[in-house]
Amino acid sequence: MPSKTRTIRHFFGGGWATDYGPTVDVSPDQSGKVVIPFLVDAENVLFELDGGPHEIGGTTKLNSVVLASGAAVTGLYDYWRSGTAGAPTRRRVLHAGTVIMNDADDGTFANLFTGLESGVVPCYSTFDDLLIISSDSTTDVPRSWDQTTAQNLAGTPPRFSFSCSHKNRLWAAGVHTLPSRLYYSANVDPEDWAGVGSGSIDIDPNDGDIIKAIVSHQNKLFVFKGPNKGSIHMITGSSPTGSDAFARTTFVQGIGAASQNAIFRFSDDIGYVSQYGTIHSLSATQAYGDFASAALSRPINVGWIRSHLNYNRLKYIWSAVDALNGLVYITASWDANSTNNTVIVMDYRNAPDIIRWSKIPAYLCASLASFVDTNGVRRVLAGGNDGYVRRLNIADRSIDAATSMAYKITTPFLNYGQPNQMKTLEKGSTGIAPKGNFDFTFGWTRDNNTQQTYSLNQGGNDVLGPASANQFTLGTSTLGGSQYLDRYMEFAEGGEFRSIQYQVTQNGLNEDIEVHSISASISFGSESSENA
Repeated sequence: MPSKTRTIRHFFGGGWATDYGPTVDVSPDQSGKVVIPFLVDAENVLFELDGGPHEIGGTTKLNSVVLASGAAVTGLYDYWRSGTAGAPTRRRVLHAGTVIMNDADDGTFANLFTGLESGVVPCYSTFDDLLIISSDSTTDVPRSWDQTTAQNLAGTPPRFSFSCSHKNRLWAAGVHTLPSRLYYSANVDPEDWAGVGSGSIDIDPNDGDIIKAIVSHQNKLFVFKGPNKGSIHMITGSSPTGSDAFARTTFVQGIGAASQNAIFRFSDDIGYVSQYGTIHSLSATQAYGDFASAALSRPINVGWIRSHLNYNRLKYIWSAVDALNGLVYITASWDANSTNNTVIVMDYRNAPDIIRWSKIPAYLCASLASFVDTNGVRRVLAGGNDGYVRRLNIADRSIDAATSMAYKITTPFLNYGQPNQMKTLEKGSTGIAPKGNFDFTFGWTRDNNTQQTYSLNQGGNDVLGPASANQFTLGTSTLGGSQYLDRYMEFAEGGEFRSIQYQVTQNGLNEDIEVHSISASISFGSESSENA
């Protein structure tokens, strides 16, 4: 059978996945277009709306002086008070070592409380401008702060681990001696836990699980239990007694939450990291009985989460939402690490049809928090393992302007709908949006052979204007045109294969890259009788 050469252009359809591979049987359409449904590696990348992976932004330190002698920032919260004359005031609050600190939006942190138990998991909530601070400590009591007075929470509150505001009351749980008991304060008074209107509700105290998280959503309070069988419960009603009295119903059984800080709000939904480490939403949990197939993290459930998550440190999981860019950040301990050592990111802009995941090993975050920037947009801050607070995903592509981030995307093996047909790679190109005079590496692996590589340079746009790596050449360069340019490769010997895998990497300090497509000229030969 004579060979036939086709130029195939590959575009990106999905994000990082570990559970769908390693070979994909996709055929190019008549124009030679192939949509790669997922990537087996997507490290330190985010995605354009069309699927093109680009390097994630870097980090910058908020504080110039290390906090608490370099202790990990194990909790972080963006606390706003309504203030006066329509001028709200912000304080950022954090846990580090044995202290609780705050800053006035200037990166200079001062102590609020000292002498706390070290290594605890803090939780924060706000009730009518009052900040409530608690933790899973067996000795520390809940605290409060109104940006003036820092004190133990008044009244006689239970020694709860976490709380939230719901229906004009403060609700709390996580009392070590009564781990299935849900408490609520008196009406409009978070400091009255013994008066009229206060009380408690026991949530299946004999089911072998404990309350792990609570959240107010759509006029209901959702109560998550774990870590064994797991369950989620709903509290409806507005008062302890009367026609609209509090009532509990079981929302779902078989799944719960890992921790209070593993709960996040996105779009009009509530997301949570389960006791299995998988990521879900309340709406999908309610709609589907099959939690695995309905999981937001379905592409990475088995191959990454269940294979690498350190289940002994579930309580240290933190999540935060970048609403402007449609991203959820989750930090956890992977493998045998005793600190949170990798962030995973969920891009939900095209949900529910497409949810793209990526892995950010460059971010080392003990804690995460959403914060409102100067433009009123909610973004993400990180508490480091090293005593620093950092802004994430800034324009600079480096860690604190000092350390480069390794960009890597790797496709699954592609057989182009002909798993047994021998093919030959003759030449190729990478379609990019040039970001500067930066080198990158294109790699390809044929079947089980050693990876081959080709070094390229991004260059710049061939346009009139500011000088770039490429100069405008009369009669050759184009004015305007596409923002994407192809960087071509000629292979002396691309080699034969049945399936092939492509990879793009870059690792330069403050070097950005955005890959739009990969093209390959492939000669299709005869059928092979050998096993692929």
